[in-house]
Amino acid sequence: MPRLAAAVLAHNEAADLAVLLATLSFADELVVADAGSSDDTAAVAAAAGARVIPVVNDLNFNVNKARAVDACTSEWVIYLDPDERVSPALAAAIRAAVADARAPYVAYDFPRRNNYFGRRLRFGGNYPDYQLRLFRRGRGRFPCRSVHERLTVDGPVGRLDAPLDHETYPTVGAYLRKLPLFVAAGADYLGRRGARTGWAADVWYLVLRPPARFLRRWLFKLGILDGWTGFLAAVLDAVQSALTYYEYRDRRGRAEP
Repeated sequence: MPRLAAAVLAHNEAADLAVLLATLSFADELVVADAGSSDDTAAVAAAAGARVIPVVNDLNFNVNKARAVDACTSEWVIYLDPDERVSPALAAAIRAAVADARAPYVAYDFPRRNNYFGRRLRFGGNYPDYQLRLFRRGRGRFPCRSVHERLTVDGPVGRLDAPLDHETYPTVGAYLRKLPLFVAAGADYLGRRGARTGWAADVWYLVLRPPARFLRRWLFKLGILDGWTGFLAAVLDAVQSALTYYEYRDRRGRAEP
């Protein structure tokens, strides 16, 4: 049986990390990259039998995701976030996929169920929300250019049907705590892209793009079928988009002489 490693990046997420690690008993190796946590994240990881890798808290999360993956020694690796949970069905599907020597795949994706404010969303782009996370070590990598970039793999990709659960925003407070981090990371990405500012960009990012994102999620991707939670999820996506650009615009303004 090929060995399987689970790699996790965490920053001040001791409570979530403990729940995630409890769902990873099927993994042969646990590696947690601790990005300068000031809580018990490292202790929780160590208590679960994980190897803890200290890393700098880089807002481009993929940089540290790559470091966590690089520290793994098993033939297969699955990457997870602390607020995700591996369902029993997914754990069984992963072990079966890793054990199947005849399968031609070097990586697998699987659906993710996103939980907003106590409700599991089914529409608005929130499900099946396929995630490419399981791969042969050495055949997958994070490009490390954008915070939102997917893993890239060298070879054919298979698909598992069992779901990964994601506690995206279990409460409104959780959303408000995460919002500044995502806005800052998004502004960093705009900076790396060399995005322009000015009246035309202002109109696009602040006036036209947010409602377009809202309509795409709520109407065209049927978020309306998720009721008020689907409506709120689409609104928050639009708001985050506008705030991200405004943060970037503000940074550029402060940097000018």
